[in-house]
Amino acid sequence: MDKITLSNMEFEGHTGCFDFEKADGQIFVVSLDIFVDRIRGCYTDELEDTVDYSKIYDITKQIVNEDCGNLIECLAQKISDGVLSADKKIGKVIVTVSKPEAPVKGIFETMKVTIERRRKEFVILSLGSNLGDREANITAAEEALRKLPGTEGFKYASLYETEPVGLEDQPYFLNTCVGFYTDIEPFELLDKIHVIENDLLRTRDIHWGPRTIDIDIIFYGDEVIMKPELTIPHPRWHLRSFVTVPLRDIKDVDLEHPDDKEVSLYRKRE
Repeated sequence: MDKITLSNMEFEGHTGCFDFEKADGQIFVVSLDIFVDRIRGCYTDELEDTVDYSKIYDITKQIVNEDCGNLIECLAQKISDGVLSADKKIGKVIVTVSKPEAPVKGIFETMKVTIERRRKEFVILSLGSNLGDREANITAAEEALRKLPGTEGFKYASLYETEPVGLEDQPYFLNTCVGFYTDIEPFELLDKIHVIENDLLRTRDIHWGPRTIDIDIIFYGDEVIMKPELTIPHPRWHLRSFVTVPLRDIKDVDLEHPDDKEVSLYRKRE
């Protein structure tokens, strides 16, 4: 990805834990590393094909000027949200907020925090269970997903009882789908899913075998990933009724499966 840097911008703000910080204000220094997937302006030389630096500057200034919270960590999060919302071309931003006049006894140049955030994408997962208390297993998995930092806007499908696929001699499944926005990267999300499955005593002794919980990433925005450990979109989603039926319950999602067999996810955002 290409990177645009806005460094050492100074603004007056009122973020701090003490009353005098909120009342008197002080200088905050903000630096931004903005990442764009191939800046078209490199080839067109047109302003509309790159990020509007002045707009990003003004957004950052307004957030710092108006914020009266306690922590620069929270201020950095608000800046990252503002930057990512300002231009859909921006895929990721690294925000550094410095507080040179922090009320800390000692000798120092500045106190600073740096966070990295990427644009939130709408993710759809398929969940299934056919061992133990199936409904409780799915509910626990959904709750664990909801607690993951960087997730929001959850949409839930109904539960459906389905016949097993692959290995027929096993109990029926309960299946559902859940959709949400997240800035967790796909492979990191996969790792977190495996932790949730392990916590719910998922075993992998038999291929297609019974399991307390099974969580698959069906879509991650419109990304296409083809790796041995992760394929997105899920290669067989459109062939599995235990996926396609619950998907109909997820609001504001339209799915297409073009003749060329490439799968696209089109999602509406408020």
